[in-house]
Amino acid sequence: MSWFPAVRAGYGALLLLAPGPVVRLYTGHPTDRPTRVVARVLGARHLLQGLLSAGAPGPTVLVLGVEADIAHVASMLGVAALDPARRRAGLVDAIGAGSFAAVGLVLARRGSRNRVVPRVGGGPVARLAARRKVTATMLARWALPASLRHWVSGR
Repeated sequence: MSWFPAVRAGYGALLLLAPGPVVRLYTGHPTDRPTRVVARVLGARHLLQGLLSAGAPGPTVLVLGVEADIAHVASMLGVAALDPARRRAGLVDAIGAGSFAAVGLVLARRGSRNRVVPRVGGGPVARLAARRKVTATMLARWALPASLRHWVSGR
């Protein structure tokens, strides 16, 4: 597993398993049940995204992750704007998700420029990697704006 998916999965596992202490670190205040539930949901999302992008994800997989991160940023900015009690937690989480988005874009761009083809060997791992790439490419055609697809591909 490369460093980026490992960091994301680790952060997700931390939020999933110990949302109270993590959010308390963000805010300096004890958390309530709804905040812990939302933190766990977001942690599950980060963990799943980290696992799905494990290994050597291509630019398409990374950019689809960037889209999820941008939606996360937007939702946390909404929380910060609408709920003064959760403003600091929303802003800190938006910064974190924005950081994941920025790194994902940089890695996607670097990967598309270098045209790195991962060596995964034969068997089930190779089939899984090929399925992930095909699925991500199909989703990208549907979900990504053409300008972003062209920017990532370097055309």
